[in-house]
Amino acid sequence: MQLESVQQLKQQLLHDLVVPFTPQAGKLRGGAAVTRFMRMRGMPGDATPFGVGARPFESLPHVARSIALGLASHGNGYRLAVRLQRPSLRNSPLVDHVTKRARGEVDIRIVGRIDKRTKTAAGPPWYQRNTRPLLIGASVGHVKVTAGTIGGFVKRGAAVYLLSNNHVLANEDRAKSGDWIIQRGRFDGGKHPADDVAKLTHWIRFKKNGINVVDAALGAIEPGIQYEADLLTGLVSGKNRQLAGVGPEFIDEGEVVYKSGRTTGATKGRVTAFDLDNVIVNYDIGNLRFDGQIEIEGTGRGPFSDGGDSGSLIVNADMLAIGLLFAGSDSGGRNGLGLTFANPIPQVLKSLKGSLLL
Repeated sequence: MQLESVQQLKQQLLHDLVVPFTPQAGKLRGGAAVTRFMRMRGMPGDATPFGVGARPFESLPHVARSIALGLASHGNGYRLAVRLQRPSLRNSPLVDHVTKRARGEVDIRIVGRIDKRTKTAAGPPWYQRNTRPLLIGASVGHVKVTAGTIGGFVKRGAAVYLLSNNHVLANEDRAKSGDWIIQRGRFDGGKHPADDVAKLTHWIRFKKNGINVVDAALGAIEPGIQYEADLLTGLVSGKNRQLAGVGPEFIDEGEVVYKSGRTTGATKGRVTAFDLDNVIVNYDIGNLRFDGQIEIEGTGRGPFSDGGDSGSLIVNADMLAIGLLFAGSDSGGRNGLGLTFANPIPQVLKSLKGSLLL
């Protein structure tokens, strides 16, 4: 299909089917209720019931995991990228209907549950020492957060800030302006006040009942704390590279990318989908929906990212920044070790009203 045709189809399916289906799945777990919804939209057959463990009813997520839709390259054209966040949907009437609407031109993959990429469990830390000057890829976090990653340095006016995710620096909107940010992160042994490097100043608040496009925040670097804004440590085959700028807004499938993160270090991957909508991500505050995201798979023996890599800067082969890593799944991808999700950097900088420092 042509690019414009796939984009139009994606928006139609989101509006007519996927988005209306998602709140139904969150409120009505019984198969009969979901079946009625689907039959109202001309889909025959029974719906696959949404499984749920025994838990307080009020603790059910407001937004349920279902299907994310995006774009993927195919030959000289494009096809619809269908990402299933529930394996039980693979042979469901819902997916069959999407496939028929796309006339079979679909790239269907099971990604499972997608989680924020802050470190939440024990494991070997990466770059756990304090780094002075501050470096892209180093451990960082709000004083009450385990650990995430410095994604770069941003300039607003005359001031310089370090960049990472909201859930790394602003503790999922629970932080206050002026809160301390430490490097290394608390999980890696960082302590307040000895390791204070910045104060939280700007972050994009999450929308629990709406559409999110970025998970991003800034911390104003304290006077006397040095930083190297363009150094990408050991990024390609163990060799340092220099950040060359901001990449284009359009990211095509198959593009080779790199990142440095505090857990998995320097890794290489490839873009597997872009402009991905209805990506439901698991946070402490609940499931949140993200639109316009980039999907990446690892190309080596390990995953492209893991818990603690949140906030990592993703660059292409020309060392141009294309994404801010914020979430990932434990399954999917050609090596079966999970997929990574990133906010497009142009949108991050636009939302934060800043420019990437080189």
